[in-house]
Amino acid sequence: MSDTPPFFCIAHQAPGWPLPDFMTVIGTGDYVPPRGIAMSQSFPKEAHKNRYLGEYVALYEIRRMLLASGADGFVGLCHYRRYALPRPPGELRGFNYLAHPDLLAGLRPEDYYGDGRTPIVPLSVVFPGTVLQQASASLIGRDLLMYFGAAVDCGVISEHDAAWFLSGTEFITAPTVAFIPVAWFVEIVDALERVNSRFFRHHYIERDGHFSRSPAFCCERLQALLLAQRIAAWGKHKVIERPLTLFDASGSHHQPTHIDQA
Repeated sequence: MSDTPPFFCIAHQAPGWPLPDFMTVIGTGDYVPPRGIAMSQSFPKEAHKNRYLGEYVALYEIRRMLLASGADGFVGLCHYRRYALPRPPGELRGFNYLAHPDLLAGLRPEDYYGDGRTPIVPLSVVFPGTVLQQASASLIGRDLLMYFGAAVDCGVISEHDAAWFLSGTEFITAPTVAFIPVAWFVEIVDALERVNSRFFRHHYIERDGHFSRSPAFCCERLQALLLAQRIAAWGKHKVIERPLTLFDASGSHHQPTHIDQA
């Protein structure tokens, strides 16, 4: 391809290693990236919502930029530590590849977006217990139920969709990290915005500590379902599904069941 597709990297702090030049860095919270967009400067009313929405706070602004530029085709999205790569580097541990950031220097742009015409998405992961049981054990089950109820009320999903997904045992982890059609991204963010509006208006409870980001966990689960629906319609055999690559300079590793702060 002669032109690099739009590619956005969301970060709430300095990565500690160089990011590819073709990526537009979106800094949430107080983070001001050396190049890219600092939400605290460009969108100050939204920037600090990352304390409960995590990296989802940046998606509305990415959508706005895509629509304003008339972008079509595909868009890439990553978190500064997490990437959906067609040929993951590093070592497979659990359901992610763990790689040292030094490996970034050897990656070319096409190592991030492939042929530019094929969706690249995280692998769907099977967990012990159902999605709802997992949320009730480690997150806030009540919030997930209310959130999916709001999604049904908004017409984003059906009751059958909600029951099938919440009683299932697998979902796409970190679905914000992907290379997908712009149309998918816009449709999914539009849906999340409608559901978030209803959830925050009728069901939101402010929480402390780790659980303060309960809305972000709910966003992640619903986005996983919405992305899976589009993958199925596109044809799973025509999509590149890979374990995510986590870059970690310390060599430590954890298996997240939800998004990082971003």
